[in-house]
Formats: sequence, structure tokens, C-alpha cells
Amino acid sequence: MFQNFYDRYSTFLVKRQLTTCGENLRARNAGEIFKGKGAEIHVGNNVMLERKVRLSLGDNARIYIGDNTYLGDFSNVLAVKEISIGSNCAISWHVLFMDTSSHPLGFRGEVPRTKIAPIRIEDHVWIGCRAVILKGVTVGEGAIIANNAVVTKDVPPRTMVAGNPARVIKEDVIWE
Repeated sequence: MFQNFYDRYSTFLVKRQLTTCGENLRARNAGEIFKGKGAEIHVGNNVMLERKVRLSLGDNARIYIGDNTYLGDFSNVLAVKEISIGSNCAISWHVLFMDTSSHPLGFRGEVPRTKIAPIRIEDHVWIGCRAVILKGVTVGEGAIIANNAVVTKDVPPRTMVAGNPARVIKEDVIWE
């Protein structure tokens, strides 16, 4: 009984910070939400945010989480511009999404600048524990990201990627 009450209270606290929220959100142990000015979080129906999921948004940034999507314990979604997670996605624990390089970087002859590019996770994607999804990446529909993969480039639909940097190791994958 206590756990149900705690989950309801935690969900209430999270809902207060969302721009839009579908039905049946469940946020277990609220984690942390940091929002800059004008930032928005949009969550679909039947979304589950497990323990200590962190959502961090810069000024005017956007996070979208589609219907029937699960984010595992201690996952961290850091959006300076935009991160979009599709419907029916399964995201394991300790996954990091980061749409920025965080620090100015340049090479000989360049002015150092912070690189920022949106992340797009299409529908029905499975992301294994401790994976890292970096700026500018699109993960295609039905793809699988293996545990500990560091994704620096687009992932084609229905492929499995693994490694650092992640590369395609299987094609035509199907998961349920």
C-alpha cells in the first residue's frame, strides 16, 4: 500500500512540471527535472519513468516521449535543443541522451564552439543499459542498441548496433 501511495505522489510531482501529459503516466521515485526558461516536456500515454530518471533541459529546449515508452532507472535525458523518443520504446537503466558536446571544441584554425544537434529515437526502439546516444543521432524504427554502446552516428531501421563507437552488427532484427 505504501509503495502505491509513494508512486502516486511521485507521479503527481512529475506531472506538475510537464507541458503536456497523456493518460496513465507512472513516475516511480521522481528523480530530478531541471528546466530552463521556455523549456517544454511532452509525454504521451502509458509512459513509465522508473526510479531516478533525470530530465535536464536548457532554455527553450524540448523533450518528447511517445506513447507506451519505458525509461529505466537512472536514465538521463539532457536536452539543450531537442530530444524526441518515439512510441513503444524500451530504454534500459543508466542510458544517457545528450544533444550537446557540452563544451566548446575546435581544431587548428577553428574557433571553438559547442556543438548542438537534436536526437531522434523513432518508434519501437530497444536501448540496452548504459548506452550513450550523442548529439545529432537518429535511431531508426525497430533498432536495437546493445548494452554500453556509444552511438555517434545514425542507426538504420531494424538493425542492431554495439561497441564504442557503435557499429551495425546485425540487420533485419525483430524484437518484442
